[in-house]
Amino acid sequence: MSAFSTPTAANPRPRNRPARYILAVVIGAVVLLVVAGNSLLDYVFIDTIPGRATLYGLVAVALIALGTYIQARAFNRDAVTRRRHLIRAGVLLGLAAMLWLLISDLFLFAESAGPGVAAVCALACVPTTAFGLWVVRRIDRNEKEPWRLVLVAAAWGAVVATSLVIWAETFWDAVAVNTLVPGPGLDASNAFSAGMFEELGKGVAVLLLFLVMRNEFDDVVDGIVYGAAVGLGFNFMETITYMTNLYAILSPEGSGGIAAGFQWYARQVLGLFMGHATYTALIGAGIGIARQLPSRRQKVIAILTGFLVAIAAHFSWDAWLTFFPIETSLFGLVEVHLRTIVMTGPFTAAVIVLLVMGLRNESRALYEQLHKEAGGGAGAVLPAEVDILASPWRRFGERLRALDKGGLGAYVRLARLQTAQLDLAMERWHRERQEIDTPLEAEQELRGEILTLRRQAAF
Repeated sequence: MSAFSTPTAANPRPRNRPARYILAVVIGAVVLLVVAGNSLLDYVFIDTIPGRATLYGLVAVALIALGTYIQARAFNRDAVTRRRHLIRAGVLLGLAAMLWLLISDLFLFAESAGPGVAAVCALACVPTTAFGLWVVRRIDRNEKEPWRLVLVAAAWGAVVATSLVIWAETFWDAVAVNTLVPGPGLDASNAFSAGMFEELGKGVAVLLLFLVMRNEFDDVVDGIVYGAAVGLGFNFMETITYMTNLYAILSPEGSGGIAAGFQWYARQVLGLFMGHATYTALIGAGIGIARQLPSRRQKVIAILTGFLVAIAAHFSWDAWLTFFPIETSLFGLVEVHLRTIVMTGPFTAAVIVLLVMGLRNESRALYEQLHKEAGGGAGAVLPAEVDILASPWRRFGERLRALDKGGLGAYVRLARLQTAQLDLAMERWHRERQEIDTPLEAEQELRGEILTLRRQAAF
């Protein structure tokens, strides 16, 4: 049976769902212990700048993990407590971002081009990364993910995943240099370490997000969205690192600015989607598919397949780049386009295919659930609204009519109503398949919220 057709219930026997929080805590604790232990060993015996940055950055990693957990748990509470928890989560995430940027300036960028150049590079990457996140969120046309969760995913990619990768690649490179003879073997080893450790680091971030925010992680579509968001966050931090390092190395020759600009274009324009976003989206797709498969064995196979394909895609790019470097010249600019299309293009196309199939399956399921809800007569979804809610363009058309009649406030109120109605249909879908944690009363509460929004949206 296809993973995208409507199968039998993925989890036919009710289970104690909160156990996934325990699993997330265990994985998170293991990750922190491994990073702390290896960073300490690196600091004592190798004493590299990345090792020191990762060691001091553990506080930022812990703050992001705690902030994400508090934010996810906030939505299982009443409105007053929820707001208080969201404020706490926002403060923790903000502190984590500020701390990580400070540590990066002190230990990474200050040793290369300096914090001033790093700040300019970061500012250059903000618009492109923001555009990438906007596009990634928009591709889920049926039920867009909340901005707060998309930004958290990007933060995990920028801080948590990079922290995992820094110690792992530093340790691997130190061992490889001391054990392998310089040549093709060492070059292949470096390419393999990038593909394996970077995808494992980003993939663990996606997996933890899935465990903590499972009820916001609906299917393969959401897996692609969150995976790509993690990849964009990682790409943001990696681009800054490459730009500042190359600027520092080549500035004495007068070509530092050109090299940094080339890196910005290759990673933030050409490779914005055909790069880390694609690789981690493949991991997210595997986790999203596993979300709705019936047996544990199938779930494990789907997740491992996503990881293996992502690692293979990343390794193929790095290996080619290692053995045949791209020159910073006019010909190099042409070459990087061809390489990106040939090497990463097929994997990006695979993500698009998975996305289209997932959206079609999701659309069919939502239409069915909207029709059933309208037939129940509760008033949350009216029969005349089913076809409108099932079509993104018709929903948008209704909002434009509301804008014309009642102004911006009417547009916003109708948008909130439509979002809540789609949330209800999605919750019905998961409950019908026995793959949701929230009690049945949550649906009735959502219906009450929809009726309130309907009264507010009347114009």
